[in-house]
Amino acid sequence: MTDDFRRLWEQQEALRRMMDPLGDLRRHIDPLHDAYNGLGIGSATMDFIRQEEERRKMLADLADVGGVAKITQDFERQRKLLEGPVEEARRLGLFDPNSDIRKSISATMEAQQAYERLFRLPETMELGRIAHETMERASLARIVLGTEDRLQAAMASMRSPWLQIEESLVSAKAFSEIVAMGRGIESRPAFDHIFASALRPGLGDWRDLLTPTPEQLIDPVLRSGFYVERGFDPDLTDFTPTAFDESLRIAGLREPEATEAPDEQEDGFVRAKEAFDQLQRFEVALRRFIERVMQAAFGDDWMKRQLPANMLDAWIDKRDKAVKAGYSEQPLIDYADFTDYRAIIERKDNWNAVFKPVFGRAEDVRESFQRLFPVRITTMHARLITRDDELLLLVETKRVLKAIRGQ
Repeated sequence: MTDDFRRLWEQQEALRRMMDPLGDLRRHIDPLHDAYNGLGIGSATMDFIRQEEERRKMLADLADVGGVAKITQDFERQRKLLEGPVEEARRLGLFDPNSDIRKSISATMEAQQAYERLFRLPETMELGRIAHETMERASLARIVLGTEDRLQAAMASMRSPWLQIEESLVSAKAFSEIVAMGRGIESRPAFDHIFASALRPGLGDWRDLLTPTPEQLIDPVLRSGFYVERGFDPDLTDFTPTAFDESLRIAGLREPEATEAPDEQEDGFVRAKEAFDQLQRFEVALRRFIERVMQAAFGDDWMKRQLPANMLDAWIDKRDKAVKAGYSEQPLIDYADFTDYRAIIERKDNWNAVFKPVFGRAEDVRESFQRLFPVRITTMHARLITRDDELLLLVETKRVLKAIRGQ
């Protein structure tokens, strides 16, 4: 190595260390990121690490564009830019192998790795047997998929370990139900009575009017317990994050593989943002549908005659307050609460004249909206979305949207 080349190499190494001050610590941080993702939780620490990563990438991009000389000229500015993250990492104990946070990192990583070791990919030769045994136990799969070959083909398309080593039929049945949910929405009327009934052993029976407390819905542990009380089967989401995501895509409940990295897709905060965006699009479509069909059935002044008592006054009051606060005025229905949609649809004269041909049975559409309600409350309070939440959200928004888009 020549002296000139050595000096250039040393400059680049110094620059690399400057742009990535966490250095070898990243091998501890990155697995932590995966572990947190697997558990569906986030932390202030991970937020800090992501911010630092963005700074590092920004500086690396500058190096690509301007070369070593340009970066060297800005050395002092970049050093100051990185002082904060490094000091924060030191304060949190990320540099101390004996700190509580590093011990917590190790424990979390070990727990996640131990959980992942519970799963395997089935051998090709055993798929036929697994599909056969599963179809005997999974009523929804029998109704929707019909044949073992279809289920076997879906199982064969999985690339992530998904079958529990000790409870293979539990995983196989859960996988078959997820696939049948997605394929059923695609191939059958969304509120077909047989299909709606077949969903209940997995998603639970939500037909009775429910009055959960806010604490039950905001706290993820209490919320999961509330789901189980309704009859939700927790086996449906007992997969590794990667396998669960892949099963949703095979079922058609999620879009084909996105461009983002898988770990980003599984981050609890990213999942919450996606849920918020999906619910927002869902509500906009639902409002426009209600407005269109009600206007067609009852005329331009339908709100004055067909809304439940006091609902119109509440909308007007919210609109006036929003305009007074400086927001632009929106169509009046945009000030509806989530619970207002079901109340409008279920009102007897509205149901008979407009919504019965769309949804078939009032109890089925009530059930669909009640499954969505906890997820909606959770996203509005900016809380993390669990896999249970995600499954309910994907199934029920797709059912309702398919029904209303057919009109």
